[in-house]
Amino acid sequence: MTNSKNSIIEKFKKKDKICNICQKEKELSDDHVPPKVCPPAKNTVISKLLYEMTGERSFRPRISQNGITYKTICSDCNNGLGSRYDWALGEFSQKIETFIESKLILPDFFEVECHPNAIMRSVLGHLLAAKTETDKVVIDNLIRPCILDPSLPIHDDIHILYWVYPYEKTIILRDFGMPAVRGHLQTSGFFNMIKFYPIAFLITHQLNSYEGLLSLHRFNKLTPSDKANIPINLRSIKSSTWPEECLGTENFLFLGRSANDSVYAVPKAKKIKI
Repeated sequence: MTNSKNSIIEKFKKKDKICNICQKEKELSDDHVPPKVCPPAKNTVISKLLYEMTGERSFRPRISQNGITYKTICSDCNNGLGSRYDWALGEFSQKIETFIESKLILPDFFEVECHPNAIMRSVLGHLLAAKTETDKVVIDNLIRPCILDPSLPIHDDIHILYWVYPYEKTIILRDFGMPAVRGHLQTSGFFNMIKFYPIAFLITHQLNSYEGLLSLHRFNKLTPSDKANIPINLRSIKSSTWPEECLGTENFLFLGRSANDSVYAVPKAKKIKI
């Protein structure tokens, strides 16, 4: 890290031209994470979650009028995500937003009809995009086939957990470890996380549950065009810093190289906390 008080958070782009999805060397394009069809404000102030968590103050946030982008995937893969899967995540996000902002008294627990497998592939595809390193992380290799070929099921070792997230902060963190059970430090799990208004996703490898979160795993073998009902729990709202916050001895994080691509972003109208 630099000591310059004038340093601005750099854009997220790869040094090489290897697409994070197809793994071919091509001209790379900007991928929006979350995709543009989702509700979050596109006029954002972007910092890094790593700096937010450590209190690093030698960098200034970057203002973007185009949302959070990673220049890490080729145009073919980018367009494929948009046309094949992103519409489902956008539709799902907008339905959850409607429920959150409704003035009606809603039940704590209900179901939403949508296309869960397409939602999952959208989340996983943009997860692949959200890092500037070309590496050989196991979960990335498990994800790529089902993004490139919609007829293939999502690998059984991949679990996508989710919860309602009624906050304006967008948080993205790749390839980190933390206790598989909070407060029990003996056993850890491998995680990836994307949180944006109004829904958050925690992606695990070979860990089928975490702190009672709802899971999409039963939809792994559906096709993107299949409809099903996804349960929504409005009773269990977590704090905006959960689960990554480290307080006392309840939680810790192991961070790899991709932590430098982590995101902490808020709408431009809001003051960012550094």
